[in-house]
Amino acid sequence: MKERDWNIIKLLSRKLLGQASADEKRRLDAWRQENARHQQLWDELFRPEACAENEQRLAAFPPEERWREVEDRLTASRPRRIGRWMRYAAAVVLAAGLVGGGWHYLHRLSDTKDQQICAIEAGTTSAQLILGDREVILLTSTDDRYIYNELQGVRILQEAGNLKYTAERNLPDTLIYNQVRTLTGMEYYVTLAEGTQIHLNAESLLTYPVFFQGDTRTVTFEGEGYFQVSRDAQHPFSVKLGDVSLEVLGTSFNIRAYADEPQMFITLESGALAMNGQSIKPGEQLIYDKESQSILIREVNTKEHVSWHEGHFLFRNERLEDILHYLARWYDFTYTFADEEAKNVRIGAYFERYNSLQPILNMLKRTELVDFEVKGKNIRFSSF
Repeated sequence: MKERDWNIIKLLSRKLLGQASADEKRRLDAWRQENARHQQLWDELFRPEACAENEQRLAAFPPEERWREVEDRLTASRPRRIGRWMRYAAAVVLAAGLVGGGWHYLHRLSDTKDQQICAIEAGTTSAQLILGDREVILLTSTDDRYIYNELQGVRILQEAGNLKYTAERNLPDTLIYNQVRTLTGMEYYVTLAEGTQIHLNAESLLTYPVFFQGDTRTVTFEGEGYFQVSRDAQHPFSVKLGDVSLEVLGTSFNIRAYADEPQMFITLESGALAMNGQSIKPGEQLIYDKESQSILIREVNTKEHVSWHEGHFLFRNERLEDILHYLARWYDFTYTFADEEAKNVRIGAYFERYNSLQPILNMLKRTELVDFEVKGKNIRFSSF
């Protein structure tokens, strides 16, 4: 999209939010008078019924519901065609409260039915449990079974997609470590013996003692996981992430720390966290750059970063290449690009995590910003 088009979208968003200055209004007036297509788009966006509906939505909908509405609009079919510009700007009507920064939500108003493009299914609730003697046990969501005592007084129970440890008092002075590993297209839940719960996303590895000894509780992690740490001020909890450690007080947070990514992202929902002496509070995200070993702390909407844990994907103005890199871990597909422009197409979308890849590809097809060809589990993208 041309830079001028992006600027117009920003101005339309500010107009819808009632934030446009007098100069910005004059620029919009000049733009809409350029041709009949611009005027048609203007009339659609600012008809009284649309404005009233939008105000009601913004006042009544919390963010999650608003994004569900966006998803419905993205997948809806309409018996009219307003043209390419409407695909770029129509979603602004619905998401005005979210596009003040010029975010780009794509929507096509057409009578084209979604077609079956591929059969790439979502991942499953499964993992590998690696015991202290290196025996590997496959964990699934269907088997409910008692595995066995890894250590006298410690029970390991596989139950409804959750691996649970329970420990008796007065355990022997023996430290045994287990690991849970999720491969591509896997996720799993682990409940440690002291009550901490971890939801592992795909391609993740958690290393932990079957029960904690001493004054601290320490686990090692790589990948992405949502942690709900059991509060115990007398026994601080820490997570080793490569060369750094995350210090935790009873808290809920998301870690994204994949070995093949240059940065780690720690997003805090409740409690307190610290790394290298720098602490963050709820609603903030700590970004650790592996090369420079620098830390950046910023305010974020935590729902954007924990959406996978809640069963959906939420993308806001993200590069297509970055989105596919993330989705490929869960859907187990490969992708290539025919040109650089396709990599940099920016997308905003909300999708259910446990659906197949089909709805996401349908949305991309309707944008007419990129084309693609599916061969088995490989997808090749190119720009129009």
